[in-house]
Amino acid sequence: MQRISNMLKNIIRLELFSVKPEDHLSQVVRIMKDRNVGSVLVCDDTQKSIGIITDRDLVLRCLAEDKSIHTCNARDVMTPSPRTVKDTDGLYDCIRAMHDAQARRIPIVDYQGKALGIVSFGDMLSILSKEFTNLIETTTHPLELKKAEKKGVAA
Repeated sequence: MQRISNMLKNIIRLELFSVKPEDHLSQVVRIMKDRNVGSVLVCDDTQKSIGIITDRDLVLRCLAEDKSIHTCNARDVMTPSPRTVKDTDGLYDCIRAMHDAQARRIPIVDYQGKALGIVSFGDMLSILSKEFTNLIETTTHPLELKKAEKKGVAA
């Protein structure tokens, strides 16, 4: 069995979808649609995260207030100063940050604070489920696993 490091930079696909604070929401929406993501980071000129925009932010801070995505900009709807975790942090650090911030998405930054990507609750759930599967496979006798497979249940 191959073990993976629990440092985020080794297990998360770091892909940055970001906009500038002055970009129109029509651009934000286009990025979210084209990339099939539920959030984008708002970054300054040095690529440091100054905010995050989620699909929920768009609905509550723009559409629900009858504002146009063509006249509003990212700064108008972003959640400012999001909690971040470093790419060298571990899974537990990320879970703790999500819990403390009551957020389902956390920006990942490097040691200089430059934004690298976002980790979502779904990403974390996927990683943890793989780790639990590995744990079950290494701690359960092969005969028990076969019996469980025949019954259609997890060991």
